[in-house]
Amino acid sequence: MTFARLRSLPDQEHLPALDAAYLSADPARGLGPHDHPPRILLLYGSLRERSYSRLCVEEAARLLRRM
Repeated sequence: MTFARLRSLPDQEHLPALDAAYLSADPARGLGPHDHPPRILLLYGSLRERSYSRLCVEEAARLLRRM
């Protein structure tokens, strides 16, 4: 079984539709020690390069990294 890697974009920080005012500087404040970032599994159903579900998962991954 092979797993497809997320594509690298030239500028991972470029999120034009995301308003920074809605982002918290420390979203996990008060939840305990900050040992490591949370691990979140995102699944998509197609291995095609241009599938809609894959593009949605890649965008969700970019947003989660930013947050």
